[in-house]
Amino acid sequence: MVGRALDTVLTWVGRAFLTIANGLLLAMLAINLANILSRLAFDKGIIWVFPWTGVLFTWCIFFAFYVIYRRGQDVAIDVLTRRLPDKARAVAEIVVMFLVICLMTVILWQAFVLLPRQVGRIDMVGIQRYWLSVPLFVSCALILIDFILRVVRAVQTFGQPARVGNTSEGHSE
Repeated sequence: MVGRALDTVLTWVGRAFLTIANGLLLAMLAINLANILSRLAFDKGIIWVFPWTGVLFTWCIFFAFYVIYRRGQDVAIDVLTRRLPDKARAVAEIVVMFLVICLMTVILWQAFVLLPRQVGRIDMVGIQRYWLSVPLFVSCALILIDFILRVVRAVQTFGQPARVGNTSEGHSE
């Protein structure tokens, strides 16, 4: 019950992050188009476009990081695990999930080290440097929560036969 509600919230956040990433991409395109048109029409560029493009691009990538993972569009190397028997595959998947949890934990732990060091305003943008990495840490926190949820589900269903296909004997086709 709690897992299903949490999964719904994570799905909603994924959609919101996709909207944010698309909005950031649209903003980058708009300000760069304005810069190009300004150069064509007035032979003068807009000086703040380049630094803002860098900020928006960084945020776009970091927000999309969670979206790419959530939609399963990341790279997964499962050539070995696909050949394992069901129980061994389940164990391997749980081990991989724990490794991802460890990686996300290390990244999030580094936030406490990195954020205080990222001081100073970004020229022509006016925000503190640490704001560049905040979306990355938020995405990592969401991925961590998602993987914890996946481990809980995997442990709960460990040893149960897979429910694939519509066979009466419980065998997958």
